[in-house]
Amino acid sequence: MNDVIIVNPVRVETGEMEREYIKRYYPEDEPKIVNVSNGPETIESFTEKTVACHAMMERIDELKDSGAVVINCFADPCLFELRELLDIPVFGAGETTMHIAAMLGEFSVIGPGDNMISWVRIQAREYGVFDKLISVEKVYMGVKDILSATEKVYQGTKKATVKCIEKGADVVVLGCTGFSVIAEQLRKEIWEEYRIPVLEPLLTTYSVARSFRIPHGRRGLFAGH
Repeated sequence: MNDVIIVNPVRVETGEMEREYIKRYYPEDEPKIVNVSNGPETIESFTEKTVACHAMMERIDELKDSGAVVINCFADPCLFELRELLDIPVFGAGETTMHIAAMLGEFSVIGPGDNMISWVRIQAREYGVFDKLISVEKVYMGVKDILSATEKVYQGTKKATVKCIEKGADVVVLGCTGFSVIAEQLRKEIWEEYRIPVLEPLLTTYSVARSFRIPHGRRGLFAGH
């Protein structure tokens, strides 16, 4: 499987981290990584999300011949715009992971930023899974901090995950694809201690994209282009 494109909507030097992460679970796959060099450094506001979408639109020709596109950000920048412009399935990490979580039960989301709680609630309403959302918990650090993968980051993330479980979540969603740097250990420990699944959005979304190839319709919602 080598025709899934992962789009990084922020400025990154390479896509090797994402590629190596995916290959740990799908050794035969060779996902292509498209980096948006003129996007924002991180996406932690609606303004940065808009800037990222503009930068992604400039790379549209690189996406047309793939089998599927994965947007590597829980905020799902440019999700609907890319669906209007491309004749292939486009998967947002936030939307896809929330729907998978909703199939597993009632879920909670954890993530960075003071706007995290309201933003996730808006997403859940938009995606039709709000009734399954138990809670949203803030991790008191930024995206850059998460990517550092320090012990402080790990323990803070685990503490927020346990809080979700105590509130009754059947599954916990990591609300930032940057959590991939600590997800494997966290998923293992939480399962061993609580028997609750933890979903990391990049791996979850890629897993769906590599097998689900029904294109978006050209009438109704995505008929605008």
